[in-house]
Amino acid sequence: MDGKGVICSRNISSEEADFEKKNAHLKDRLERLLREAAEVEVELSRADGTIKGVPHYSLIEGRAHELGKRLSRQVQQRQMGELAASQAATAKCPGCGTLVRLQPRQRDVKSVDGDTTLQELVGDCPHCRKSTPATSYRHRRT
Repeated sequence: MDGKGVICSRNISSEEADFEKKNAHLKDRLERLLREAAEVEVELSRADGTIKGVPHYSLIEGRAHELGKRLSRQVQQRQMGELAASQAATAKCPGCGTLVRLQPRQRDVKSVDGDTTLQELVGDCPHCRKSTPATSYRHRRT
């Protein structure tokens, strides 16, 4: 047999199938929500008078870009919030090794899509008297 025309079949585990099904569902949901956001933006731009009659395309594009930037900032906030919630509660201080409790703090950030506030974990070392973001610590699960 020369191998031509042989079809390789791969058994997909039920876990992989569930993963693929969940991903497909989430992608469909995201598409639906993006379409809905676009519809609301169009209605809002007409209702608030920003777009009247036949506007220059740059006006339509500008409103679309602003919506995209708002979505980006929301995603950044959500990702950082979930990251902070999933990290260890304590870590060793990078300066002296003291075990430090990490606390959530809000931090203002200038992202490429505009100013936003993100949550991150920060440790206040009583020995060094430094306040350091958790990303600088060696984490210990407690």
